[in-house]
Amino acid sequence: MENEQLLRNIGLNKYESVAYLTMLREGFTDASVLSRKSKIPMGKIYAVLDNLENMGFVEAQYSRPKKYRAIEADVAFENFFTRKESEMHRELNILRKTIDEIKRSLFYYAVQEETKQCFWSAAMGNKEVMRMVKSVYHEAKNEVCAVVPRDIRSMESEQFKDMFALMFRDTLLPLLKRGIRIRMIDPNPVLSKVLIEWQSSAKSEDIIPNISEYLKIKSLDTPHRFVLIDRNLVILEISDPLSVGRVFGMVKVYDRVLSDELHTKFEELWLNGKSLPYL
Repeated sequence: MENEQLLRNIGLNKYESVAYLTMLREGFTDASVLSRKSKIPMGKIYAVLDNLENMGFVEAQYSRPKKYRAIEADVAFENFFTRKESEMHRELNILRKTIDEIKRSLFYYAVQEETKQCFWSAAMGNKEVMRMVKSVYHEAKNEVCAVVPRDIRSMESEQFKDMFALMFRDTLLPLLKRGIRIRMIDPNPVLSKVLIEWQSSAKSEDIIPNISEYLKIKSLDTPHRFVLIDRNLVILEISDPLSVGRVFGMVKVYDRVLSDELHTKFEELWLNGKSLPYL
């Protein structure tokens, strides 16, 4: 029963799983004998055998009556994996080409900027917040300006280091590879160390030859906390009132006026910030 479930986990149905396992035990057989020993209805046994043959799990001897033999498991399943892998690559290539074509076709349908109106959405809870973080950074086309919250100082050093390293790898590094400029104001010495380590790693691995051109960080102790994506998108964090340093939620605001005001504030903070060594 356990083996049958394993086969069903990779896509075989109940009859196909039972038929293959029966043939592995019994050896050469014909359809009528297999139907009797596996308790698969005679009206379905030929379709089951055809499916197994097409998937590469059995081979047929075209005699009278037609005989079938199960292909050894290590050979059959390795070939099955190789075929599935090849199919997935083909499907992904087709999907990539289709998406690129859609993006080109829909480019002229880009949402028009509203200078006098705003639109906002909110996310609550860790999962929703992380989903929003990844999505908003992907919207960047030119520059990201971020003022990092200083209250994350309360987090354990290693805990913060691991969290930020993951975010940098999954979210910020892809932006840098696309040539998106990132400026960050950092009130946290822990963050500075992580960033320096990451830059050194990126240079040594030749991930981004000119990473320092795209990633700029300055140190400044400030109570402000916000993220600006290009010139129209603002990200504001909502602190958890019961836990210092913990994010309760996040608000995503499309507002050109608010963005301009916060850009002015950011430039003021940037001017007063101290450039970090090696960055």
